Amino acid sequence: MLKDNLDWKILELLQENARLSFAQIAREVGLSPSAVGERVQRLEDTEVITGYTTKVNAVKLGWSLSAFIMMSVNRINFQPFTDALDQFPEMLSCTRVTGKDCLIMKFLLKDSKHLEEVINRLAQHGEPTTLLILNELKEHGKVIKG
Repeated sequence: MLKDNLDWKILELLQENARLSFAQIAREVGLSPSAVGERVQRLEDTEVITGYTTKVNAVKLGWSLSAFIMMSVNRINFQPFTDALDQFPEMLSCTRVTGKDCLIMKFLLKDSKHLEEVINRLAQHGEPTTLLILNELKEHGKVIKG
């Protein structure tokens, strides 16, 4: 877990820019680069930090449409569907939730024809409901000190 406020500060800096060097972080938090490295290693070892990612501009790569698709799946089809998630490479995330629609998925798609194809594939497993994303007003929120 976190030892102290310095760990929180290191986490805040890495969430802002995961490419910061230990030397840059050290200057911000008042530690040596080796001490920062040890703290980051401990945060990784304890799975507080679980990975690092790269943000990609999907539109520049031809993925111009994004959508949330909610889906109701009966309990008989639930496990077969979750086992088949790899068949949807355009799916960015899939979250199980409470309510009539037990899944909320986020998709990145090329165009409306591609969306229609995905909906048809999903309909084999349950009842999809689609919401087109017009604009992402906030992405990649951060975990904050509570």
